[in-house]
Amino acid sequence: MEKHNKNTTKGLVLSIITCFVFVLVYWISFYELYTLCKFGRVKHNVTILLGCMVFFLAFFIILIIRVIKMKEIKEQQGEDRWEEHSRSKIIRICAVVISIVIITCFYGVKIYNSSINYNGKLSWVLRDLKNKKSVELEHNNIYETGIEGILTDINKKINMPEKLYVASNFSLTFDSNGKITTFDTYVYGKNDKGKLESYLISYNSNNSKNITIILNGYVNANYSNDKLLEPLIKTVKVIPLKKTVSSWNEKQYGILYYGKRSFGYNTQGIVYIDSKGKVNSPTNAYSEIVGYIVSVYVPGKENQYPPVRYNLVSNLNNIKTPEPSTENKNIFDQSYNTSNKFYLSKQVGYRLEITAAAAGSRSYSLTGTRDGGTTWNTINADPFSGKIGVAAGITFLNDKLGFLCLSYSGGTNGQLYRTEDGGVTYKMVNFPEIKVALKSGESYNPFDLPGMPYKKDGSLNVLVGEGSDGDYNGNSKALYQSKDNGITWQYVKEVNKN
Repeated sequence: MEKHNKNTTKGLVLSIITCFVFVLVYWISFYELYTLCKFGRVKHNVTILLGCMVFFLAFFIILIIRVIKMKEIKEQQGEDRWEEHSRSKIIRICAVVISIVIITCFYGVKIYNSSINYNGKLSWVLRDLKNKKSVELEHNNIYETGIEGILTDINKKINMPEKLYVASNFSLTFDSNGKITTFDTYVYGKNDKGKLESYLISYNSNNSKNITIILNGYVNANYSNDKLLEPLIKTVKVIPLKKTVSSWNEKQYGILYYGKRSFGYNTQGIVYIDSKGKVNSPTNAYSEIVGYIVSVYVPGKENQYPPVRYNLVSNLNNIKTPEPSTENKNIFDQSYNTSNKFYLSKQVGYRLEITAAAAGSRSYSLTGTRDGGTTWNTINADPFSGKIGVAAGITFLNDKLGFLCLSYSGGTNGQLYRTEDGGVTYKMVNFPEIKVALKSGESYNPFDLPGMPYKKDGSLNVLVGEGSDGDYNGNSKALYQSKDNGITWQYVKEVNKN
């Protein structure tokens, strides 16, 4: 009898420990599952979860064996002792069940919350499952099928609207044989029901043969005709792409399209082309060069090989170059100008040359020419005083007064620099901050990427935009004015491009 009691006590202690270990492992498994859903630490979490699964598998195998043995013990001990043992077992089981329910509910809510948009890694996984599509790029030769081939492949799986707009730009690279190596763009449009649909499209031949398309992302859809995708398709279809890049003798080439752009009066690289492929390269421009311009270039070597910028027109004979007025000769909309070069006249020009590049940022020197670009001499070896970023504009109003802009963080903001000695020295320009109120009651300054100053009515004007991350009031701009040639500035008003 005493031996039986000892065995019973020992079995009870062992059973309690087993229940405790089971609940502990159950808690660990749910905790790891939650952190996996929240943070996505796959390697760490999955290893522990697999260990927990092995434990549960072993536990249930042992449990089945014990149930079989319990039947034998029940027959040997009789009903009275078995019922007393069963009551104790029921209490332990109830305690385990209650613990499991509490753990499941507690972490179940947390896991559910991680599936809500932007609350955790799980939400992004679910979003990808719903919105991420993949389609094979079959028309992968830009010489043969142009941009149309890419859209044909995508439309096999996704029925995109006929009228598409680029949210920012369309960038593509290809090799000397015309094989497409990468492209990226973000386009949007209205479907048959008039509902907005957006498509973040990317491709890299080194990673996959498939195009990746992410649907229904956020986009500031203003449906501006300046951002139509169709002119890119038509232009690439007629330009002599293979002939254009053949003289550069490089391994990689690029195509870049922003929609309608202005290059001011700078004719460098500008080529007018009609639907039949006939071309005309202007030597002078006395009116603003504006159009759905497609740039063909060598990535990273834009200074060595000036990009060729094709501007598709309906009739080459309609291109007119009237004499400019003194007031508007140097005015152009810098919000479209991505050139690092500016010509004050046919002979006098300035350009920013890359001296170093790292992690998407660059340092520059300022050079000038007095013979129309035949020779270039360094004016300022470091016009931005050691700061690095991406050049976002250059202009000179005369041979002394000029401005540069350096953008940061992928074009989200920038800083304007002013010279009054022809570029020998530059100083940063400061604009009075303009605070706008949000619905939450907070306020901030959305205007942080300056354009190039221009003269109007005897004063200098400049539009300060919101940068690539701007979403305030239709991506509007702040107009500033200076009456002392850009030394000090006063806020005038907000300008909405729409």
